[in-house]
Amino acid sequence: MSTPPEAVRVIHGRLRDAKANAFAVVKDEQFYIRSFLDHHRRLGVEQFVIIDDHSTDGTRELLADQPDCVVLESPHRYGDEIDLAGATGTRRLRAGIAFKTLVPQRYLAGRYAVCLDADEYLVLPEGVASLGELIDLLARHDIVSVAASLIDFFPATIAEMEAPREFATADAMLGAHPYFDAVPIVGWKAGAPGVQRFNESATARLFRKHRVRKVPDAMAGAPRWLNRLLPYRHPETSVLKMPIVRWDPGIEYLNSHRTNVPPSHQVLVGLAHLKFTYDLARRIDYAIRSKAYVRGSRKYQWYIELLQSMRSGDGSFLGPDSRRYRSPADLGAVGLTRLSLT
Repeated sequence: MSTPPEAVRVIHGRLRDAKANAFAVVKDEQFYIRSFLDHHRRLGVEQFVIIDDHSTDGTRELLADQPDCVVLESPHRYGDEIDLAGATGTRRLRAGIAFKTLVPQRYLAGRYAVCLDADEYLVLPEGVASLGELIDLLARHDIVSVAASLIDFFPATIAEMEAPREFATADAMLGAHPYFDAVPIVGWKAGAPGVQRFNESATARLFRKHRVRKVPDAMAGAPRWLNRLLPYRHPETSVLKMPIVRWDPGIEYLNSHRTNVPPSHQVLVGLAHLKFTYDLARRIDYAIRSKAYVRGSRKYQWYIELLQSMRSGDGSFLGPDSRRYRSPADLGAVGLTRLSLT
C-alpha cells in the first residue's frame, strides 16, 4: 500500500511557529511520558509533534491535555508495511520508520527538529543552555544533521529495576536509573569515513557477560547450555542515532536511526536511553506478541535471556567503567558529547 495524504493527520492541538520542536512515535507510554515531557521542556522544547500508535493506556488522552503537544494518528500501526516515496525512490518499510520521515516532512518542513523515542532523554553538550541555543549554532554553520551517542542508563541492580515505581519528573526518572558506562562509543577518526564505533554499549557488555548469543533460527529450539557452548557471536546494539535534523527537501530517515545526510563532525549530543526500567517487561511482552520490530522483534528474546540470567545469578548492571550521572559535563568529559562550534 502507498502513503496517501491521510496516512497521518492531526487529531489534537494546532501547529505553532516554534523554533525548538521535538517529534516522536509513541504507544502506551504512561511509564515514561510525564518525565519525557518534563525533561525536554527543561531543555527548551517549545512544541511536541507526536504520533500516537493506537495507545490504550491513556497516553493519547494525557498528550491531548498538554498545550504544547500536537497529537497525530494514522490508520497504519507501527509494524505495518507501507510504501514511502522519497529521494532514494519508493521504499517498502515498516510504518513506524516511515512516520519518522512523514511527520517532519509534512509538519516541520524547513525547521530543525529532534526525533526521539519515549525512553530517550536528550543531553546537550556542556555549555549549551537550551535546544534553541544549539539550533542557532547549527543554523549559523549551516549544519543539517547531528549525531548522538545512544547511551544506556540503568539502575545498580535488577532488583531495583523491577521495583514498581512511577516517575512524574525527569529528575526522578534519571535519579532512579543514574548509571552509564563512561567510555566514548561513537566519534570520528582521521582518515576514516563517517562516524565510527569506539566501544560497545552497556547492553552489549551485559550480553557478553551473561553469554547471550545470536543463535541461528535453526538452533533456536536447542538447549540453552548447548547454544552457550557453540561459537555464536554475542549481540551488539545500536550506539549511534541522528536525532537532530533540519528538514530540507529530500531529507529522510533510511532506518530508525540514520538519515540520508551525514552528520557534522563538529557536534555530538547524547541520548540517555532508559531501557532497563520497570517498564521493560511490558515492552518485551508487546514486542514478542506483535512482532512489530525488526526481524519479528527477535532482539527482545535476547533481553528475556539476559534478565533470566541476571535474576538467577549476578544481578548487577554495573561494569568497570560505570559511573553515576550528575550533569552534562559527565558525558562531555569522556567523549560521549562534544561541540566545536562558536
